[in-house]
Amino acid sequence: MPSTRKQTNSFFELFQRQKKNIVVNKENGNIVMAEVPQPCLSIKDKDNIIIETTSSLKSGFETELESVTDSSTLTSSSLASATISNIEKQDTIDFTNIEYPEGGLRSWLVVLGCFCGLFTCLGLLNAIGIVETYIQENQLSNESSSSIGWIFSLLLFVNFSSCIFSGTYFDRNGFKIPVIVGTILHVCGLVAMANSTKLWQFILSLSIAVGLGNGFIMSPLISAPSHYFNKRRGLATALATLGGSIGGVILPIMLKHFFRLKNSSSKHYGFIWGIRVWAFMDLGLLIVALFLAKERFTAPIAPLDDNDTKFKRTIRIYFLESFDIKAFKDMRYLFCVLGTTFGEVALNTAVTYYGAYATNRNISNSDALMLIMVLNILSIPGRWLPGYISDLYGRFNMAILTMSCLTILMFVGWVPFGTNLTNLYVISAFFGFCSGSVYSLLPVCCGQISKIEEFGKRYSSMYFVVAFANLIAVPITGAIIGNGSNTTYRNFVIFCGSMAFASATSFVISRYYCIGMKFKKF
Repeated sequence: MPSTRKQTNSFFELFQRQKKNIVVNKENGNIVMAEVPQPCLSIKDKDNIIIETTSSLKSGFETELESVTDSSTLTSSSLASATISNIEKQDTIDFTNIEYPEGGLRSWLVVLGCFCGLFTCLGLLNAIGIVETYIQENQLSNESSSSIGWIFSLLLFVNFSSCIFSGTYFDRNGFKIPVIVGTILHVCGLVAMANSTKLWQFILSLSIAVGLGNGFIMSPLISAPSHYFNKRRGLATALATLGGSIGGVILPIMLKHFFRLKNSSSKHYGFIWGIRVWAFMDLGLLIVALFLAKERFTAPIAPLDDNDTKFKRTIRIYFLESFDIKAFKDMRYLFCVLGTTFGEVALNTAVTYYGAYATNRNISNSDALMLIMVLNILSIPGRWLPGYISDLYGRFNMAILTMSCLTILMFVGWVPFGTNLTNLYVISAFFGFCSGSVYSLLPVCCGQISKIEEFGKRYSSMYFVVAFANLIAVPITGAIIGNGSNTTYRNFVIFCGSMAFASATSFVISRYYCIGMKFKKF
């Protein structure tokens, strides 16, 4: 009798977790089901969008009960077994039946919020070249170029590698906490950088603080639009990342005018106040992002195991399991990551040394800055137009086309004709358009082959690989350039073109693993 009571209590505890109503009677030591549990009519997300229906719930829970039921009679052990199996399956919502808003005021406000937030973090990455030029000629004039280069190499590494933690947190807990933490680090890091005068100070303020802040901000901001758009995801993501291109245009102009300011009280008066104004402008934009952008749903969190604690689970999730190593067994994802990595290396190394390449061709510093401005301006339509076209003709198709065009531009345009100012303006225009396309399309390709509840983690894992690639690629590119002769700079362009070709090839292979060699929208 005590054993039967214990089994009955266990049965009730299981059904309390499952949130089902059932009437049971005890007959001859067995538990008899008097009423089949009624599933809820629907499960809704935070905006009351139906994401699971009665029929799909019935096929899960009731079918399992029916499979172990004999004339409405079952033992407590068999019923408990069916219930436990169902609980394990129900820990994760089936996201394949989600209905996406695909528009509406709430959805477009989220895109606007992400636009404002990405203006700060992507805008910084696009405009950081003017900061590098200034500190190399002023605060760090006694340091070697390779030593100064490590500031920005570490910035890229910390930026992209920290995305993995914010992406995992975003999937499980939502948007606000990582963006709040990232905002504090981003703004405080910029304010500290304004007063930095030594190499180690720039590493702590810019590479570490701003890099971490950017990483915490970036992954949730890029992931959030995918909760509201499916068919129009390419357009939504492109519009959100458009903020980075506009930031890359506005910030260099603003900083250039500030850097010219002089004052007897401080040698670097213009630099200090330019960076401070930049920091408080970013603070305002990130506050707007916090109010407008949010997630629609988060992945359900399973109950703690008997031998588990919150601390152990936190360590396991954010440090041991945050890198989605199992995802790399999926060839579609593996080659998508390789395509993204090669593409990012091609773009980041080319943009980093583009101004130096121009000055090597006897072009003035002001004209070199204008070339970078043209590149950033043309990246604005480059982010929007291909994103719109990708929704019509396929995201992978557009990514392959874009990387192929970038490869042709580098080998056919830049290598033989990048010797005078007029040709470089044309190259800057096409290169800017292609670079904007790549930055907006690559996250969308990752999202297309990922479940919605896995996107943040997969995106972060992808950019963790990109972070290491950038950390290695910048010194490699510097070694290729070497003494800065015309021949070594030509080799630098060939290296960038080879990376673009490898990116296009990887996306072709990823597409092949998805749908074969069919000529169709994908």
